[in-house]
Amino acid sequence: MLSSIKARIISFYMIVLFAALAVVGLLLYFSLGNIVYNSIDSSLLSRAKALATLVSEDNNETEFDFSDETMWEYSPKARSFFQIRRPDGTTIEKSASLGNSELPFLSGENQTNYKTIFLNGIPSRLVNFHILKEIEKDDKATGRYHSLIIQCAEDISDRIKVMKTYRIVLSFSIFAVMIISAFGGFLIARKALTPIKEISKTVGSISESNLSKRITVEEIPKELRILASSFNRTFDSLERSFNRQKQFAADASHELRTPLSVILSESEVTLRKDRSPREYKDALTAVMNAAKIMSDMVQKLLVLARLTTDKIGLNMEKIDINEIIHESVRMLTPLADQKGISMNISIPDRFVIRGDRAALLELFVNIIDNAIKYNVPLGKIDICVKKENVFIITKIKDTGIGIPG
Repeated sequence: MLSSIKARIISFYMIVLFAALAVVGLLLYFSLGNIVYNSIDSSLLSRAKALATLVSEDNNETEFDFSDETMWEYSPKARSFFQIRRPDGTTIEKSASLGNSELPFLSGENQTNYKTIFLNGIPSRLVNFHILKEIEKDDKATGRYHSLIIQCAEDISDRIKVMKTYRIVLSFSIFAVMIISAFGGFLIARKALTPIKEISKTVGSISESNLSKRITVEEIPKELRILASSFNRTFDSLERSFNRQKQFAADASHELRTPLSVILSESEVTLRKDRSPREYKDALTAVMNAAKIMSDMVQKLLVLARLTTDKIGLNMEKIDINEIIHESVRMLTPLADQKGISMNISIPDRFVIRGDRAALLELFVNIIDNAIKYNVPLGKIDICVKKENVFIITKIKDTGIGIPG
């Protein structure tokens, strides 16, 4: 199977061209053959008619009035032949050029027949011409007729050689045209595919360090401009996404530097000498707050990494949403108890959905964790699951101040 577009184009072009040349060549060959044979048949029929005028019937005897020119035309070394027969096939006269040979008798009452024969191994064309001759008696018409068959033949070996030569020349001509056309088709295909190569070259040169480079749409054929524009739009989107990612990474590294500095400085200062319990508590509190900031930032980085992964694998299965909610609440109950926050779950029915259990558990843990973190002391969180039409709706409501922007 041809995998190259260029090879496919050239192959298709060559197949169509060969088919066209073959059809035209066959038409020309058979047309020429038809013309040649029609010319031969017409000439043979004219000769047969000419011979018919030289034949007469008198007193039940067939007489021939052949001139010297006629005798020379059918001399022993001539390549033209004739034979005159009765309807029963009896030969009454034949040309000297036949020698001891005879022309084959063709059946067919009152019909003019043509046939290609081999006479002493030589290809020849034969005509069978029927005539009626009135019988005369003492040069007077009697009203009675005799049927005669005049056969004329001609050596056509030269014409067959011409046809064979024409066939060879035609075959070589088609072969030469195919070779020239193949080379021309290669040049045309290469020229036609040059813009695609340029597009591929430009696309291949674009990397993370050179995302601003674009395909020059105006310099390529209009048939490929839609493709080039699609590539450019894709690269625009990638460049914006990559720039946002770089900006976020830069901001994250900057924001992580501060809490890390706090943790290091608090740890170093605290460990220089013995401290009171109050001082240790203050230092650990500062370290914990810095760690929380780092934890939030790491969580954001994990989310970003997941979103920018080439393929996010999801293990889709049937799961009970009730179990996911209750498991999330159990995991976060200790945090809620520290702030005196109560969590109320309202799920009137059992809801089974298809989804990724781990991803949904992480989702609900993050949402409920934020509801606890930004809630007021002794607040509450209401979790409600219900069905609306074909959708399962989960609502998580808290009494906090909301998440700051």
